[in-house]
Amino acid sequence: MKNKFWIFITLALVVSACQRNDYFEELRPENDSFLEDDFGDNGTSGEDDWNDHQHGDDGETVLTTYRITGDDIDKIRDYQVTGKYLAFQQDYAKHLAIWELVTRLIPGEYRSRLVEFEIFHGENELLGYVAPVNEGDLSRWKFALAIDAAENLEEVNFKDFFTYVVIHEYGHVLTLNEQEINSDYTSCNTFTIQEGCPKTAAYINQNFQIGWADIYDEFQGLNENQIEDFYKKYQNRFSSPYAATNPGEDVAEVFAFFITTENPPRGNSIADQKIQSMYDQPYLTELRNKIRQAPAVRALKPGSWLENPMRNKFRIGKHQHTTHL
Repeated sequence: MKNKFWIFITLALVVSACQRNDYFEELRPENDSFLEDDFGDNGTSGEDDWNDHQHGDDGETVLTTYRITGDDIDKIRDYQVTGKYLAFQQDYAKHLAIWELVTRLIPGEYRSRLVEFEIFHGENELLGYVAPVNEGDLSRWKFALAIDAAENLEEVNFKDFFTYVVIHEYGHVLTLNEQEINSDYTSCNTFTIQEGCPKTAAYINQNFQIGWADIYDEFQGLNENQIEDFYKKYQNRFSSPYAATNPGEDVAEVFAFFITTENPPRGNSIADQKIQSMYDQPYLTELRNKIRQAPAVRALKPGSWLENPMRNKFRIGKHQHTTHL
């Protein structure tokens, strides 16, 4: 599979962009319209919808959206872009390479909730994000990655920060889906986030009880400029500075460390306890083993991505997972 794919990539690099576009035109739905079931409540494809999707809330430029079917993607839409973005949009070979990285990294049986794949230009700021396709439905997710941040795509490599980003973003889907979160806010005995109310056994709630419950009132009173000081004050509770952003980002970071570090942490810090708690979950340990034992996963150098300069250049997530007790 790998050899065949990269033969295709090599050929794609020497043929014209027009030919590559023709290939994807064959996969495009005939009407190329936004279906209500797949793209939101209004089901429209008018100019307002086009422009809303072209530029995201954080300034990223959305290039192309694909429909996911198993290991395959087919193009739903190219968005209207100009200038430097056209070359990124027309590099369908790289779009496919990014998607194949996802499929080699996350086993197929764990990707059933991913129904859309989006390529965007992150403007040297944003690496990736996820979002429910339809508001209130946490069973169907969009998975988006920045083409300008994708470097080595030839192998799944834990020393590469982009690989880490894929794991982090998948961690959001894993911890915020319909089995973990009740989207009904009316009655909640844990705490609430923008997606709803975490169930008692939810990973995010377990993580919250270990490291957030006793400091959460303090956190809620902070503004964005005070998060760095908050992290420094409670540094032993967090795997990374980004984890201190909010409980949603924290549990995704914990999951990423759980997957990418070679052995369980042996310390007594709260940050270590969060990671250790994931080893107590059979579903998570099974997923971890499948990711790490996959033939495509090579050159494992646990934690070396921490030194990657991209960590200081980009932000990982797009969406704030705000919480309320």
